[in-house]
Amino acid sequence: MSYCHLTMEERNVIYRMRWQGYSNAEIARCLGCHRATIGRELKRNARVEGGYDSGHAQTLANSRRRAHLSWPKTGHSRLMAYVGERLADHWSPEQIAGRVSACPPPDLEGLSISHTTIYRWIWGDRRRTRQFRPFLRIARKPRRRPYGKPSRRGQILGKRSIDERPQEANERTRLGDWEGDTVVGKGRTGYLVTCVDRASRYLIARKVHACAAEPVAEQLKRTIRRLPAEKRRSLTLDNGREFARPIELERKLHLPIYFAHPYHSWERGTNENTNGLLRQYLPKSTDLTQVSPEQLRAIVHALNHRPRKGLAFQSPFEVFHTQPPG
Repeated sequence: MSYCHLTMEERNVIYRMRWQGYSNAEIARCLGCHRATIGRELKRNARVEGGYDSGHAQTLANSRRRAHLSWPKTGHSRLMAYVGERLADHWSPEQIAGRVSACPPPDLEGLSISHTTIYRWIWGDRRRTRQFRPFLRIARKPRRRPYGKPSRRGQILGKRSIDERPQEANERTRLGDWEGDTVVGKGRTGYLVTCVDRASRYLIARKVHACAAEPVAEQLKRTIRRLPAEKRRSLTLDNGREFARPIELERKLHLPIYFAHPYHSWERGTNENTNGLLRQYLPKSTDLTQVSPEQLRAIVHALNHRPRKGLAFQSPFEVFHTQPPG
């Protein structure tokens, strides 16, 4: 049903029927609208001293309409320049809008913009669509139904279940509880090891030459052991064969290691989501053997400095380096 404003003639009817003692429901039936419409009209457009006058009500309605016909946010050159710069840095429209509200740059104080306005601004012009669409997250291909039987080889022995993980780690109330995984490149010829802090979403990623237990364990040792003890409390992994030596891995990393239940990827949702963000820069068609360590560091730096909605639009870097360890 389309929405229409009350006209001057309808307000005259309301005024006369109110003067004659009719109820809101009876007036609404006469005008063909809901009785709540009449109640709002009488409440919003009443005189200060009380009572309802159709001429005064029309004047108030017109003034409110003029006040809302302001210059659109997308006409502000500095604001939209900032939006364009952040989009080019792979920030999402929601991250941009939240950052402008929570921590605006000095020259944008007092301004705001919604993420839907940013999307409309992008899709409303073909040139802007071509320019900024590559920087937006694109929905993945639909999942196919798995076929065949799951492999029973390489079962991980001696692993510690995620059910034993401390409550502080589950509730993200402290720094130092990490989730780990591997990212596979095109043709399974290049690999990354990624670790994400659950509380701050801070990402660490390193290249590894093979997706096997020994090289992955060695890279995790180089990555995790360099962290201070108060930011190295636990590590949660999936059931991949590259993590098939949990007891040896715990001894190397000096921290407890927990494993999610098989086929329960949502139990490591922070890591899965961050790997999805990483795929914005390194799609599945990317040959990871051609990605240099410098390029990888630049991508990780960009992700760690992007604001996150779950962090009240602070960046993972800000939270990881300023929040007390807990």
